[in-house]
Amino acid sequence: MKGQQGIPVSIDFETLIKDPHGRDKVSFQANGLYYKKDDVSYLLFDENHEDRKVKATMKIGKGEVTIIRNGGVMMRHQYRVNETTEGTFSNELGVFQTKAYTKKLQFLVSEGPLKGVLQLGYKLFVGDENAGSYNITVSIKEATI
Repeated sequence: MKGQQGIPVSIDFETLIKDPHGRDKVSFQANGLYYKKDDVSYLLFDENHEDRKVKATMKIGKGEVTIIRNGGVMMRHQYRVNETTEGTFSNELGVFQTKAYTKKLQFLVSEGPLKGVLQLGYKLFVGDENAGSYNITVSIKEATI
């Protein structure tokens, strides 16, 4: 592992959304840092949404992932496969309670050079309303300098 600061990585983030209004795909690229502490992997990066900057942290452990977003959008949700978990989401419209039933969670990573893929699939509810099915794929690879 390269220092306490983590390994610089390039990130491809893709979300496929299927909701009552149809299908949508959101994708972006970012640069970030990857590091591992004990048996937990961390991925830190910035998201840019229109004029909002969001700092994102993905904490990936055995059988679970926690996504924390701070900035123009605030979110905290832990996902555990085959479980329903609760979280929060807030933006300029207010604070919302969320629930997610996680159907898929897989993280594969190899070092030398670092590369990996996180796949997360879940059904999201905002309040008691079905907000759709989300499939997230996050691909990382060690950045070349």
